[in-house]
Amino acid sequence: MLKSIKVAILALCMPLAAMAAEYKENVHYETLTVEKSKTPRVLEFFSFYCPHCFKFEGPARALEASLPAEVPFVKSHVNFMRGLPPEAQSYLSYGYLIAKQHGVDSQVVNEIFKTIHVQQSQFRTMDDVKKLLAAHGVSAEKFDAALASMPIISAEKAMQDEQKRFSEAGALKGVPSFIINDKYIVKISSLSSQADFNNLVKYLLEKE
Repeated sequence: MLKSIKVAILALCMPLAAMAAEYKENVHYETLTVEKSKTPRVLEFFSFYCPHCFKFEGPARALEASLPAEVPFVKSHVNFMRGLPPEAQSYLSYGYLIAKQHGVDSQVVNEIFKTIHVQQSQFRTMDDVKKLLAAHGVSAEKFDAALASMPIISAEKAMQDEQKRFSEAGALKGVPSFIINDKYIVKISSLSSQADFNNLVKYLLEKE
């Protein structure tokens, strides 16, 4: 899985032209044994602690920018990375959700990835996350208020529920994972370029 992701990341970074492709099940995507979503959406499971998610952030953002306005791109932070307590991983889930609520999620995502993978530092407590958001305009008071609010509590629980649901469906064998309409999971190892990634997702969004 890790080797496949590395190859896919390198391919996506290449300025290759899109080729007409016939996308095939079990080659380019897998079909999950869950109910298809009633409305289109793209769901990315990721972890700030995953180096491949860090390197795939650029392609993920480019994919999001290519989507129709009515198709939401949902980032869901997992807490199952080995060697780290789930609660410590959930600190970053809360941090991401609060940053998103205040419209600074892009900056905060970049800073979290940079702190972990470039500076080789850690977020050991919720206070560490709070300080990061304060540097991006979310005061300690606003952070504490959001952390205790039902919208943020519910959103974090929804992340864990989604993680459990798709893990039980056999979809989460690693991150990053991209699931389309709750039904189709992209086989990252099959991707040859950013255009191929975008086109495959478009195909799956329209698939009956």
